[in-house]
Amino acid sequence: MPHLPNVPVVTAEGARACDARTIASLGDSFALMHRAASTAAAWLDEQAWRSAAVYVGGGNNGGDGWLIAGLLREFGWQVRVHVAVPPRAPDAQRARAEAERNGPFATPRGDEHVVLDALLGTGATGEPRDAIRNALDAIRRLHLDDMSTESGVRGIRAAIVAIDMPTGLDATSGADSGAVAAAFTLSFGSVKRGQLVRRDLVGSLHVLDIGIVEPDVDEPRMVDGAAVQEWLGDMPAEAYKGTRGRLAIVGGGEGMAGAAILAARGAHAAGVGMVRCDVATESALAMQIAVPFATVAAWRGADWHDIDTRWPHAMVIGPGLDGTAPAVREQVLAVLHASAAPVVLDAGALSAFRSAAADDHDVGDAHHDVLHAPLDALRLALRGRPALLTPHVGEFAALFSPRPRADGERGVHDAALARFDDPLALARALNATVLLKGVPTVIASPDGVRLISATGNPALAMGGTGDMLAGIAGALLAQGLSALHAGAIAAWVHGTAAEHATSMHGGWRGVTMDLLLHEVTNVWPSLGAHLLPSHTVLELPRIPSR
Repeated sequence: MPHLPNVPVVTAEGARACDARTIASLGDSFALMHRAASTAAAWLDEQAWRSAAVYVGGGNNGGDGWLIAGLLREFGWQVRVHVAVPPRAPDAQRARAEAERNGPFATPRGDEHVVLDALLGTGATGEPRDAIRNALDAIRRLHLDDMSTESGVRGIRAAIVAIDMPTGLDATSGADSGAVAAAFTLSFGSVKRGQLVRRDLVGSLHVLDIGIVEPDVDEPRMVDGAAVQEWLGDMPAEAYKGTRGRLAIVGGGEGMAGAAILAARGAHAAGVGMVRCDVATESALAMQIAVPFATVAAWRGADWHDIDTRWPHAMVIGPGLDGTAPAVREQVLAVLHASAAPVVLDAGALSAFRSAAADDHDVGDAHHDVLHAPLDALRLALRGRPALLTPHVGEFAALFSPRPRADGERGVHDAALARFDDPLALARALNATVLLKGVPTVIASPDGVRLISATGNPALAMGGTGDMLAGIAGALLAQGLSALHAGAIAAWVHGTAAEHATSMHGGWRGVTMDLLLHEVTNVWPSLGAHLLPSHTVLELPRIPSR
């Protein structure tokens, strides 16, 4: 099996475990602090800024800030420091002493190029209080412009760079307790779950390599271009259309031909060799006109018996199906029982298996916490084949039915954990891979591997992009990739195409489906082309709001 990506996605507890194992290997906690500060200072010195206001707290995050301040001053920067809380932790005290070897720092004036938020780090929870809250207020007062610009957007006089986490942002849940939105966040060795949940507060995320030793647990991993390139492998020189995969798309009910069309176009943009669209009679003509590279077969009403399940190397079932129609569930089950081909289940093929009632659970087996009766029928029909389910949040909520908490509620913290953990529970129960679309996208396989794709932006928040994603994943399944890798690659490429389109268009508004599809074709040749700066192992761009 190809290697997993290097960057783990951790909770605050997981980050502490990483630090503890690394400190044990180094034999000195201050050595890790110095390594983090040196790497962050080197990253900062590669930018155009030459003056900094550093806001430090009393813990180890403040210690990072002190060391960075001292290093930047040695690099020739003009550095001023706001001491919100004097260092309490021994390493932080040592860091201040080292930073002030050449004298104390003046306090910030408000004209600095960059503000470093080193007040609270990964371990902080709850609302900032007292001196920390006052320091955040000082950042807003001195470095953020309250004057409205002509565009109505609040102006910024200095770039805010968060060291590890924006102060006030929970590293595990992403709960915001008054954080100042950062333009950049420098994270050490890992991505925190809260950083992915609140990309609007994190800004551009840069994960720096400081030699962190990973915890001995199965943490999710970030998908990146290098992993995508490796998983794809090479196509043989003697390839022909069959080698590139035969994909059947079953969907396109009356009035919903567009969904199947977009799935077919997505598959084409992903390099599939042949596509056949099995659609309602009323949709056949539209399909033939819109996707001339595909063959079209029409099914009539509830009769799917004529669908050729032996021809395709993989199937996509669901785009353009009305999952509320009584016959669809049995139609999907019949096709699955007739075929052992790998399959992507999307849209109507998922909503057809929603629970008929809140208490409609299949009891008596190990899956009763997760599977209701319709889903248990789906598990049996899948028979362990490579299968990928691609629900959005609403579809997932209708499918997944864990045992409720005693108080009947899920807090913000639980809801954030659920995005990362619930797909794995459903994947294990169904013995199928689950791709939960959203921010971020989580892909979980039944063997316990979780991959996270954080590419994308609001350009994807329109009807039809999910159908395109299903087509991309179906093409990769037809080419022999595992369901896990097909889902991870499809999500990463899909999101990267949105980033390219938004960048070229000058914003997400006005990015059309045609432009997205065009950019999908441009992602493949650019894999591996983006070289990261030294010591940087992952970059996630700021998500544009306009």
